[in-house]
Amino acid sequence: MKSLLLRSLLAAVLMGPAIGFASGLVALQGATKYEPPLSEAEFHQMGNLTVNEMEATLAKRRIKMNRWEWLRDSMHYSYFWKHVAHNAVLPCSGVFLACTWVGWMEIRHVQRLKTAA
Repeated sequence: MKSLLLRSLLAAVLMGPAIGFASGLVALQGATKYEPPLSEAEFHQMGNLTVNEMEATLAKRRIKMNRWEWLRDSMHYSYFWKHVAHNAVLPCSGVFLACTWVGWMEIRHVQRLKTAA
């Protein structure tokens, strides 16, 4: 039983983050980057503008990015990896529970076959 739990944990640690990463990447519709980036003073100054004025100001700086450009640009920042780790919690738990359940069912099946023979 101990080896089953360890194998399930290994599968969860390897597959969970990969599933979380892939699902996060697939869910990304379109990324936007602003060049040059907004300074804090500009950000506070835009608080006084109307929504339409703010949109017009930001539209001049907006650069659309595809998934791969966004990924290449974001991988250097800690927020990206925190997001990947956060998205991996549920898949890791699911993989661990599924592997444990399937292994437990297999052990029960083998034990029943041994007692029947």
